[in-house]
Amino acid sequence: MPVMGLSNPQEKTYAEEPLEEERPVPQPAKRLADPADSSNALTQSLLLLPFKDLSKYSGPWNIHFELPRSLSDTLAGHEFLRVIPVDSASVYLKDKELKGKIDRDKALEVGHALGADYVVLGDIEELSMKRFRATVPIGGYRSYQGISTMTLRPIKVIDGQPEETVAAGGIKDSKRYGITNPVAFVPFEKEYYLLGEIEWGSEEFHGTLVGQAVGESLQKMATELSKVINPPPEFTVSTPKIIDIVNGQEAYINVGSAGGVENGDKFGVWDKGRELRDPQTGVYLGHSLPRRVGVVQVSQILNEHLSIVNILEGTNAIEREFEIRGE
Repeated sequence: MPVMGLSNPQEKTYAEEPLEEERPVPQPAKRLADPADSSNALTQSLLLLPFKDLSKYSGPWNIHFELPRSLSDTLAGHEFLRVIPVDSASVYLKDKELKGKIDRDKALEVGHALGADYVVLGDIEELSMKRFRATVPIGGYRSYQGISTMTLRPIKVIDGQPEETVAAGGIKDSKRYGITNPVAFVPFEKEYYLLGEIEWGSEEFHGTLVGQAVGESLQKMATELSKVINPPPEFTVSTPKIIDIVNGQEAYINVGSAGGVENGDKFGVWDKGRELRDPQTGVYLGHSLPRRVGVVQVSQILNEHLSIVNILEGTNAIEREFEIRGE
């Protein structure tokens, strides 16, 4: 049962890599790319780092970057998750790290610099095309498979704690069994030998067995990631609120472990509504509807009913007694 590793049979092996050189490390980015976009602040941002290849792939595609880029596109439809492109991390990484050989501490360092809530390390377990010969002596190969399997390891940047590992795979089969006209296998034979000449992500690529397997595995991966990285829970206290503010950068809230919150959870902060008076008489008429004036993120859970939060947005607008809401 021969296995196609997506490489050109005539292609030479790579020479030994030169010694790595230190790359200049830029200054850390601001926590929010666009502070005016409060919906942006309430999402959980994922930094997909280059994936490590365990599949022994030797073809022309830069799968260390192409697979996380494709996953970013797949995650674009998930409103609660916002992806920081893998290319954003390139300037922070050494040569071997650009091929996914990144340790936890370096991943967190880059995540902090780029303002990510999660860094995601990935392993490419298999990316290949296989073919199987039937027991009959005529007609050549009878079945072809495209296979794509990956494992992701999300790590929460705020406390360095790992989340549940996510694994997913896709297998697409030609389903050509039995004695059939050998001409029917010609397209698959071309795909088997010439797959690496197809541009990654192109319409032609998505029509191949490997391209279909990659698409299936990415869809599964996106679904599983969205299950692991959940929106904040519903509050159990009647009035979750800001109870104290520290230096304008941190605050205390009356929600803790009993409320099911976790480090990294984000909440909108809502004011009490403005006092409204008649502009001519000055008579008090009531209050306007509350509006969201900021966003906070849990950084430390102190006990069952008390946590510390970082103020991500609304530093000058948030006050004591303002309500917090999961959104």
